[in-house]
Amino acid sequence: MQAISQNTNSPALSDVGGHASSEKGCRKKVVVLFFPNPTPGDETQYRVPYALLYLDRMLRDLDLEIVLIDEQLQPDYASILAEKCDHLLLAGVSSLTGEQITGGIAFSKKVRELCDAPVVWGGWHATLLPEQTLREPYIDYVVIGQGERPLRLLVESLRDGKDPSGNIPGLCSKRGEDVTINPAAPVEAIVAFPPIDMSRLDLKKYLNKSRLPERFIGYFATHGCPLDCSFCCIGEIYQRRWYHKDVAQIIEELRFLKENVGVDSLLFEDDNFFVRPQFARELAQAMIDAKLNLKWETSAHAHIFTKAYTDDDVRLFAQSGCQQIYIGAESGDQEALDLLNKRATVEENLRFVEMLSRHGILPRFTTMVCLPTGSGRDFELTIDMLRRAKLAHRSLRASIFFYTPYPGTRLYEKAKESGFVPPPRLEDWAKHTLRRFKAPWAAKGIDWRLERFANFYLPLVDPKFYRLVRSRKIRLVAFVVNKLFFPIAWVRFQMGYFGAPFEASIFLKLLRMYNKATGSHICLGNGSYIEQ
Repeated sequence: MQAISQNTNSPALSDVGGHASSEKGCRKKVVVLFFPNPTPGDETQYRVPYALLYLDRMLRDLDLEIVLIDEQLQPDYASILAEKCDHLLLAGVSSLTGEQITGGIAFSKKVRELCDAPVVWGGWHATLLPEQTLREPYIDYVVIGQGERPLRLLVESLRDGKDPSGNIPGLCSKRGEDVTINPAAPVEAIVAFPPIDMSRLDLKKYLNKSRLPERFIGYFATHGCPLDCSFCCIGEIYQRRWYHKDVAQIIEELRFLKENVGVDSLLFEDDNFFVRPQFARELAQAMIDAKLNLKWETSAHAHIFTKAYTDDDVRLFAQSGCQQIYIGAESGDQEALDLLNKRATVEENLRFVEMLSRHGILPRFTTMVCLPTGSGRDFELTIDMLRRAKLAHRSLRASIFFYTPYPGTRLYEKAKESGFVPPPRLEDWAKHTLRRFKAPWAAKGIDWRLERFANFYLPLVDPKFYRLVRSRKIRLVAFVVNKLFFPIAWVRFQMGYFGAPFEASIFLKLLRMYNKATGSHICLGNGSYIEQ
């Protein structure tokens, strides 16, 4: 039987993956950090690999060569590894659950093929499933939780030829079939670490090509979330804590993005930006005072936002350049929201729309359907909530996903009780995404019902939807489709009736035929729910 131990005596360095002795370790001066492509096949939008920058800042004073590889921009990284392999001390991979895993596995196998340098995995997926991740023969260590300090200690140990496995919090290792899991260290505030060096990446290459305006980029001002939603692993990873950078540091970094990268708009990719009203107000006022003239968008929680913020606050955010705020509205079924421990109500979701609409800020919802509630009514109620919100603000945008159970969450166990079988190996988690997963309890034909609503009625009920299309050629077609079907979509939204959807079915089937014939992936919404 395979053993899992906690804080046991660990193997000598030469026993872990058959790696180098201390003599070799001292001669190896290269650390390669790898960011797998999160959206393979999509060259219109690249995610800034902040994970690499967070780790790089902890190693840059160790007199080592730190090589950052982003698969999005460097898919042919094999030549880099071949050049560095004789001097490679460690190779690291940071990955979320989902499509990044495929790239991470390929990179790890390539390292193993070229040399005997140890491979360490970190990031959310490895944190949530360290044992399963570590069972793979091409992975030698796993870092769980906040990776900055464990990685530094691991690199120092390998550099000095010492055994790193026994006493580093958050570092997991193996000896044969035995796995050692060292508990994660307490989460530290952002200000406990050195600032990242933004010049380490050519950030101009990360300007988003699928958004309007074009010079758009992602940025983090805060990390973590104090909430404990039962479907979300953020609370587990950050131990229900929330931290923000100093406002002065944020302004300095935003000025760098504006002046050196040419950014004119950004997404604060924070998990929950508006946790502390004093911080949000101070930052908005600082952006005004600094005359940055940046447009921005970010996330919020409906209950926190509607209770803690006033019309004056929303007006301030609009003056500072806020264009859009999105919430995890999740469901129109209050029973489902309670199951999710969302600590928000359907009416608060709708009140959020009203607050933003008064000040010209675009509201956006992310929702999920096919939750394991047992009642099966969450789909209809979520569609109705989106209908009501859209009638209140026709420009409202919304993303709808199938509920996808993730490890490290309380709802994950309920999903297993309802028939969900977790992927048995690391590579199988690559297909576990919000669009590809279909719950075993989902009603037959639910994917087509969602396709018709999300990729036909929901976008077309906005008479100005066609303006969101970037391609002039396609925009002309979208204009005709928008004008032709808007009256029908509007009547259906007013009546709350989406039965007998002949027009949607015919249009979507014709569009599928066109996409198949031309190799295109045209979609009116945020992506198709039907296998092409």
